[in-house]
Amino acid sequence: MSTQDEDGTAAVNLSLPLAYQQTLLNDLIDEDALVILARGLGLPRIVTNLVHAYDVSGPNLVLIIGADERDIQWLGEGLSELAHLNPQSQTRTGLTVVNTELMTIERREQLYSTGGVFAVTSRILVVDMLTDIIPREKITGIVVLHAERVNAMSLESFILQLYREKNKDGFIKAFSDSPESFITGFAPLENMLKHLFIRKPALWPRFQVQVAESLEGDSQHKKRRDVVEIDVSLSPYMKDIQNAVLECIENCLRELKRSNASLLDFDDNDWAVENALHSNFDVRIRRQLDPVYHRLSYKSRSIVADLTTLRRILNCLLSYDCVSFQKMLDTVIASSLPLPGSTKQNASPWLFLDASNVLFTAARQRVYAGTSLPSDTVVGEQGDKINGITEVLEEQPKWSQLADILDEINQSMNSNWQAAPGQHDPSPTLVMCSDEQTCVQLRDYLSDRDPNRKPGDDNGKGAKRMLQCKLKDYIAWKHDFANVRRGLFFNTNNGSNKATSTAAKTDDEPEQPLFRGRAPPNKRRRVRGGSSSAAVQSRTITTSGIVIDLDEEDNSVAAKLLEEKLNQEGTPEVEQLETSFQNDYENDYYGLADMNDVIAFMPYDGDNDDFVLEELRPRFIIMYEPDAAFVRRIEVYRACNPERNLKVYFMYYGGSVEEQRYLSIVRKEKDAFSKLIRERGNMAMVLTSDLDKLATPEEMYVRKFNTRIAGGARLEVSIRPPRVIIDLREFRSKLPQILHCQGIVLVPITLTVGDYVLSPQICVERKSIPDLISSFKDGRLYTQCEIMAQYYKIMILLIEFDAEKSFSLEPFSDASIASASGSTGNDLQSKLVLLALAFPRLKIVWSSGPFQTAQIFLELKRNQEEPNPETAASIGTDVGGEGEATMYNQAALDMLRSIPGVTAVNYQNLVYDVENFQQLCQMSESEIAKSVGRESAGKIWRFLNCDLRKQQGVIQ
Repeated sequence: MSTQDEDGTAAVNLSLPLAYQQTLLNDLIDEDALVILARGLGLPRIVTNLVHAYDVSGPNLVLIIGADERDIQWLGEGLSELAHLNPQSQTRTGLTVVNTELMTIERREQLYSTGGVFAVTSRILVVDMLTDIIPREKITGIVVLHAERVNAMSLESFILQLYREKNKDGFIKAFSDSPESFITGFAPLENMLKHLFIRKPALWPRFQVQVAESLEGDSQHKKRRDVVEIDVSLSPYMKDIQNAVLECIENCLRELKRSNASLLDFDDNDWAVENALHSNFDVRIRRQLDPVYHRLSYKSRSIVADLTTLRRILNCLLSYDCVSFQKMLDTVIASSLPLPGSTKQNASPWLFLDASNVLFTAARQRVYAGTSLPSDTVVGEQGDKINGITEVLEEQPKWSQLADILDEINQSMNSNWQAAPGQHDPSPTLVMCSDEQTCVQLRDYLSDRDPNRKPGDDNGKGAKRMLQCKLKDYIAWKHDFANVRRGLFFNTNNGSNKATSTAAKTDDEPEQPLFRGRAPPNKRRRVRGGSSSAAVQSRTITTSGIVIDLDEEDNSVAAKLLEEKLNQEGTPEVEQLETSFQNDYENDYYGLADMNDVIAFMPYDGDNDDFVLEELRPRFIIMYEPDAAFVRRIEVYRACNPERNLKVYFMYYGGSVEEQRYLSIVRKEKDAFSKLIRERGNMAMVLTSDLDKLATPEEMYVRKFNTRIAGGARLEVSIRPPRVIIDLREFRSKLPQILHCQGIVLVPITLTVGDYVLSPQICVERKSIPDLISSFKDGRLYTQCEIMAQYYKIMILLIEFDAEKSFSLEPFSDASIASASGSTGNDLQSKLVLLALAFPRLKIVWSSGPFQTAQIFLELKRNQEEPNPETAASIGTDVGGEGEATMYNQAALDMLRSIPGVTAVNYQNLVYDVENFQQLCQMSESEIAKSVGRESAGKIWRFLNCDLRKQQGVIQ
C-alpha cells in the first residue's frame, strides 16, 4: 500500500496487507476519529503505519500519550522496520521517549523545536504545555492510545483541553481495543468523544463486512478445516472442586446482597455468578460498594475479599498441578483465619459451608488417599504406599492430550518431509498458555514423561516422576509451614505459658512440637457430617480467637513422610537422573537445533503476540488455553501469510469455567459493539461554536464573572484571572485540571515547601487520606508543617477525601497508623490533635473532593495578592527566601512556647521584640510586660529568675 502526505509530494509504502487495515488508515489520515477495534485485529500495526506516515511527510511534531512501556517498545520497533522498508523517504529521528524528569527543560525544549515523534508521559507533557516549553500552536497532532482510560478528570483529557485552547487545526486520533469500556453509564460514547475533542467514532468489530472478508477470503471452508477443537473432560475430583467453588461464590453473593439490601440496588446481571469468572469482577464489586463501604459490616467486607480468593482458586484448579493446588489451598486456609491474637473471632464465612468441605477433601484426594498409620509401617516397593498413605498424584487431563498432539505433529512433519524433502520451511511448534507458570509446568511434564509412552496411552503415569518431586517439596514445605504456624501461636501467648513449656523440657530431650498426638486444651474439633470424607477433612477453630492448625492429619502425615521418605538412604531415581544428565552433557554433540524439533512455549502477552507470530512463523499452533484475542491474531497471521499451511489445535475443558469464560468474553464483546453501533446511530451531530474558537482563558474568566458582555465580542481583558503556584508532583491528582477549568492560571514549578502557594502568605499542603496516614507513619507531615511554619504566615493542611467515598475518617480505622502496637481506629484523629497542638498556627481544612477544593482555593485567594513564582521556588532552598526562616528556627520557638506565661497568642510579640534567649533572661519584668502584658510578664520573669536550689534546700 502507498499513501501521500498532505502536499501530495511524497509516497510512502506501508506494511498493511489486509484491505480493512488500509481502509481504516486512509480514513484516519483524512479525518480525526476514535477507533474502537476488536482485540487481535492488528491495532499496533495500524498505529505504527499512521505515525510513520506523519513522520516522513515533513517536519511534523507528533505526540503520543497514554502509552505504557510495552506500547513504546512495539511502536519503536515498528517505526524502525518501516524506516528500513523506505530508505529513500528520509525518515526523521523516529520515536523519542520523554518519560523521566532527569531530562532537563532545556533538552526537552530543544527536542520539541526540531520536531519528530515523541512518546511523552502525561504528567511531563502537562507541565511542558502550561510552561510553554512545547509550543502548542506548532503541534501537528496527538495520538491517544488506550482511549478507554480517558475520563473527564484524567491527565490525557487535560492535555487535549490545553492543546485545543491554542491549536484548532491539529489532529487528534484515539485508539482502543476494549469496547466493553464504552458501554457503561449514560451516553458513554458521546461523553468519551467530548473528553477526546473528537466528533467521529470508527467502530471495527470482527463481524464487520470488510473485516470478515479480509480474514476469511476465498478459501473459507478449507481454512476452517485446519482448526481442530479438542474438548477435554474434567476428572471427577476436578468437577467436584469446581462445583464446590461455584457454590461458595453463589452463597457469598447471596449473603452479601441479603446483608446490604437496604444500602444498594443490586442488579442481577452485574452480580451473577457468571461474571465472577472474569478478572475485573472484584473491581466492579468494590466500585459499587465504595460509596457505602464505611457502612458495611466486618462480615460483608470479609465476603468481598473472599470473592477474590474463590475466583483465584477456580483459576488455579485448571492451571496448577494437583500438588501445587493443594499447597495453595493450605495457604488460603491459613490466610482466611483470624491472625493469632486478633480480636476478630470469626473466620471467613465460606469456610463453614458444606461445599468448602467437599473442596478441601477432593483436593487432598487428588494428591494422596488414606490415613496416617504407626511409624513402623513398611514402605512399598514401588514407593506408592508410605505409612498407609497412597500416592494418587492425579495428572491434569490436558497433559496427555497435549502429548498426543505433539506426537501427531511430529509424525506429520516426518511424513511431509519424506514425501517432499526440502520443500517445507522449517518452523517451530508454538504452544500458547495463560502465564509463565503454566509454560514451565508443561516444559517439566514433557521433559519428565515416560519416553516409552505411546500415543493415546492414558495410563496416568506420564508425569509421575515430576509429581513425586513436587510431593517431596510439598512435604518439606508443609512441615516447615506447620512449625511457623505453631511459632506464631506461642508468640501470642503470655510469658507464663512459654516459661512452663520451657521448664518442662530437659536439655537432653529433643525439641518436639507441643500437643503432638493430642488436642490442645482449648481446641474444639468441628466435623461436618458423618461421612468418611468428613472424617478425613477435619477443621478446627477455637472460640478464644487463637488459631490452631486446621489439618492435624496433614501435619502428622508431613512429619512422618519427611522423616522416612526424604531422609531415607538412596533416592535411586534422582541419582539416576543426575548420572544420566552428566553423561549426556559429556557425550552429546552441541549445535544448532532443527527448527522442526523446537517446541516454543509462550504466554499470552496482548499485542506482543502479533510480533511473536511474525518472528517465529509457526505452521502448528496449540492453544493450550483459549483466548479470544489470540484466535483473531491467528486469523490475521493466516490472512497475511496465505502460502503457509497453518494448523491450529484449540484445547479447552468442556463444561468448565474455562469454556464458559471464553464464550462469555466473546458474547460481551459482540454485545458491546452492538450497543456502540446503536448509540452512534442515535448520536447528535457535534458542532463547534465560533465563540469557543475565539475565546481565550482570560475571556472565559471574565464572562464567568461579568454577564454584561453582550454578544461575546472580543475586547481587551481588564481583569486578570487568579494565579496559583503548584508543585510538579501534584499533577498526579485531579485538582490541577479542575483549577484550570475554574479559570485559575496554573504556574507549575518545583516547590520545596508546600504543594500549593495561593499568595505570598498562604501555603497549602494537600493530603489525600492514604497519603495522610503514610505521612503520620514516617513523620513526614510534622517536618512539612515545621518548614511551612518557618516561611509562611498562614499554613494550611488540606485533607482531601475521595469524592466517591465517605466523607468521614471512620472507614479508615482499619488502616490505623500503628496497628502493630494495637492502636484503635481513633489513632488518626489523635495524631491530628497532636499536630494541631504542636503547630497552633496550622489551619486544617477538610474537603470532600477536588471540586470543593477548587472552590476553597478561590475563597482563600479573595482579596489576596498574587504569589511570585521566583520567590516561591527559592523558599526552602540554599538561596533562602523572604520568610521567617532567615530569622527564627523551630527548636527555639518550641522552647519559648514551653515557658510559663507564654501563650499561642503573645509568643509572636516576644519573637518580634526579643532577639534571643540571652536578651530575654536579662530583661526586667517591666520590659517584658511591654510585649506580653503585666500578668504574663510576671510568670515569665519569675520562671527565668527562679533559683531551684533554694527551693529544694540544696544550699546549706
